[in-house]
Amino acid sequence: MKKNLSVLLVVVMALSALTACGSKAKEEATAPAAEGSAVEAATAESSNDIASLQNLDKLEVKTLDEINPLDYITLGEYKGVTVEVAKTSVTDEDVDNYIKNLIESNPAKTEITDRPIQNGDVANIDYEGKYADTGVAFDGGTAQGFDLEIGSGMFIPGFEDGLVGVNLGDTVDLDLTFPKEYGSKDLAGKKVVFTVKVNKISEKSTEPTDEWASGLGMEGVTNLEQLKANSKQQLTDEAEATYKSEVEAAVIDKVIGISEFKDIPQELLNHYLIQENEQLENYAQLYTAYGQPTSASDIVRIMMQNTAPDQQDPDAFLKNMVNEVAQQFITFAAIAKNENISVSDEDIEKYLKDAFDEGTTGYSSLDELKGNVDSVDIREGLMAEKTVGFLVDNANVVEPAN
Repeated sequence: MKKNLSVLLVVVMALSALTACGSKAKEEATAPAAEGSAVEAATAESSNDIASLQNLDKLEVKTLDEINPLDYITLGEYKGVTVEVAKTSVTDEDVDNYIKNLIESNPAKTEITDRPIQNGDVANIDYEGKYADTGVAFDGGTAQGFDLEIGSGMFIPGFEDGLVGVNLGDTVDLDLTFPKEYGSKDLAGKKVVFTVKVNKISEKSTEPTDEWASGLGMEGVTNLEQLKANSKQQLTDEAEATYKSEVEAAVIDKVIGISEFKDIPQELLNHYLIQENEQLENYAQLYTAYGQPTSASDIVRIMMQNTAPDQQDPDAFLKNMVNEVAQQFITFAAIAKNENISVSDEDIEKYLKDAFDEGTTGYSSLDELKGNVDSVDIREGLMAEKTVGFLVDNANVVEPAN
């Protein structure tokens, strides 16, 4: 199956709720973590695959260019819709809070050489974990140069406490037992020995300094004032991007809300179900790559828990998502037809070239990329982008009354 590289404006909002979880998965995959992940908790409810995601290769499909979108929608007055979206200005307080959060997540450190480890220190360590009975190292239990904040509770009980009082350069053996409820069955309740060497001891400081700012590795930042200027620009850019996204979402919601839909052909729904599955598989692969075996069906359940906790049927939840996506694309296609909005081969060529030049496609040449993507899906995505741009340009965007 060819890949769909188009960045669709109508990607289901629920997927954004996975971003933080995806980052957390990277942290939780590092043994000997204290507890199982949120993903494990969410996916433990059911190991059954969702019926709608099975045998997708056997489904009959239709794309937008195979139907007349106007047969399935009665459009409202889509030009000149009024939406209320608040602009956000970046204040000095916002910048100060941003830098405060930055130093809390990446604190300044003062290296300590004249005393042993204390609670609250950051110890840079090498460690190797072995089963106590066999002396065999277990998977995921070895690391070098790992920064561990003592007292953070990141590792299993006894690990961090066992390092308090250990001197710089010393090596100690920690006799520990993994919790019975630990996520890995191979380690749950097992007695182990961690051999730990202390490479460096540091004290954390939450006081921002020029030296700390310079050490962040940000381009053009060598002192605290430059960091403040850099941070304000970044926050401003983010605020503008958020405002743009919120305007687009508000306009789309308004236009769809004043439209009436007829039953959508199942073949078209199948088309968007397959696209949705590709996105779900991408998220599942992210979790799996960081030690949390996860399926597309698991991702749907996590999304349902995050966005519709009262919903009990993940298959119905998924079908509703796909129907909403299909309605959005039918809306865009109908408006594009009315307004003579089209996507040329040159538009697709430029899109692929830009994607390749960004270096994020994973292909070694532009020709290889072109041969492995679905131009129909890309054409649909670019049509949606142009149509949303048209709607926003013709919308009346106002500040909320209060």
